[in-house]
Amino acid sequence: MQKIHFSRKEKILFLDNFGSLINAGIPIVKALQITYFQSENKHIQEMSAYFKQAIESGQNIIQVCEGLPKVFSPFDRAMFEMGEATGKMGQVLTLITEREEKQQDLERKIKQALIYPASIMVVAIGMVVTIMTYVVPKIEKIYQDSHVNLPPLTQFIIGISHFLRSEGIYLAIALIAGITGFFFAFKNPRFRYEFDRRILSLPIFGDILRKKILIVFTEFLATLLNSGILINRSLFIVRTGMDNRYYETEIDAILSDIKAGKSLSSALGGEYIERKIRGEVIGDNEIGFKRRVDCFPIELSMSVKIGEQTGSLARMLEKMAVRYNKDVDATIKGLSSMIEPIIIVGIGGIVGVIIMAIMLPFFNMVNVIH
Repeated sequence: MQKIHFSRKEKILFLDNFGSLINAGIPIVKALQITYFQSENKHIQEMSAYFKQAIESGQNIIQVCEGLPKVFSPFDRAMFEMGEATGKMGQVLTLITEREEKQQDLERKIKQALIYPASIMVVAIGMVVTIMTYVVPKIEKIYQDSHVNLPPLTQFIIGISHFLRSEGIYLAIALIAGITGFFFAFKNPRFRYEFDRRILSLPIFGDILRKKILIVFTEFLATLLNSGILINRSLFIVRTGMDNRYYETEIDAILSDIKAGKSLSSALGGEYIERKIRGEVIGDNEIGFKRRVDCFPIELSMSVKIGEQTGSLARMLEKMAVRYNKDVDATIKGLSSMIEPIIIVGIGGIVGVIIMAIMLPFFNMVNVIH
């Protein structure tokens, strides 16, 4: 059962149907049975049957989910644990469904912004490789037979053509080996941490990833607090929903600060900002404070502080989530309109240089004849 293919869309449908029945007061086993017969999707039927069989054999929902790590994330399992502890399983299923829908919507926006430029790039690269490996050699043969002196640019392009034809296979092997090595290295905790930290520094893409993480943080922390979950437990659950080791480490540090008696706004970096404003010497902790402020912008800690002072923390987090969503939408729209002309101009320039290099000797021949 662990090998079952279960897409995000199927997961959303399963949880939505299951959660609606639980919220209607139907017992879990009966709800799973109804979900099975209501759905025409084979995978949802298999999942419903698997859940029903496992629960009837004495397992709880958490144990069932632990046996399906590729379908249910640590965040899902933590939420199910909370649902069983509080008796609010229907509400938890609704929250998980909403989270999946929001994540799916955000990822769809990013993919839609990138798919057309990426398609242009793939086609353009294929066209350039075809010209360099098939067209250029034939033109080179014509010039060799004509004993034409080739200008430096033409010699350079022909040299690249020779390299691609003679060493192209080794280049492809090296590329495949590099990608394979990266995936193996990605499993190393230290490498993953550094990768997750550095990728946030990329222009534009890094900002989108950072805002995506902050949306998850603010939206679901607000949702959990509105559900009556204590801040410590809420942060722990939100941490399991982070897909970035750099942020996970910082949330661990925030949890430690809160357990030590600090407020959430102080733990998010507000304390560092206030001490800097007062001109205090931070000392050895400054590097850690700077990392915290790097992860959580000043406006977030300030908004959280206002929420703490006014008793509307969850509401302020919701407002910040809306703001970050708007920022991401604006960035994605700008990215889509900006990348497309850059790629077209860039590829057009490369193809233009190749064509010019190919035609230069021909023009020289015409000039000599005249």
